Amino acid sequence: MRSMKWLACSLFVGSLLFVLAANLPAQDPSKLTRTPYYPLQVGTIWHYKSGDAKFTIRVVRHEKVGEVLCARLEVNRDGKVVASQHLTVTADGVYSHDLTEQSSGKVVTQTPKPPLCVLKLPPKKGDTWKVDSKGDGKIFRGAFTIGEQKIKVAAGDYETVRVTSQDLEVNALKPTITTYYARGVGMVKQVIQVGDATTEIELEKFESGK
Repeated sequence: MRSMKWLACSLFVGSLLFVLAANLPAQDPSKLTRTPYYPLQVGTIWHYKSGDAKFTIRVVRHEKVGEVLCARLEVNRDGKVVASQHLTVTADGVYSHDLTEQSSGKVVTQTPKPPLCVLKLPPKKGDTWKVDSKGDGKIFRGAFTIGEQKIKVAAGDYETVRVTSQDLEVNALKPTITTYYARGVGMVKQVIQVGDATTEIELEKFESGK
């Protein structure tokens, strides 16, 4: 199913939260703002597994998307780059500006408008926000709530910020998404449930960039 593939690939790179681009706070155009909940230094690598599948996400460089300085992340599976995404950080969130993936031998880029926010900053337990956006024919609406939870994954034990979807709709799909972020590491686990199908992604190893 094309919609499910798009959703899963997007979530490998980040969670799904849309916000208005016009509301993005100003930032120093020469520097990428940092947050301990999503480290984006060049060279940072996350090693993930999902069932028997394994893949990495790496920050390969910082570059501008339009006038916004972003970190370019690449998803590598079986020695090949299969997807990429541009993320930036502002005072109120981590935002995704696009997603590019390999599909049936073709390169397909999804550009959500307004841009995608992967995590609200600073993360505070009990915060809830609604989302409603479109991107390249995709409809995305619902709400998210921030909680806290201690979890154990292959990479170790973490105190995390938990982001949980509520009444989420992505085209004809109605997934339930729970994402866990650890301070100093970023995403350590994600659970995506669509009907009876559940996909779990967990961190096996984290390598900090310089």
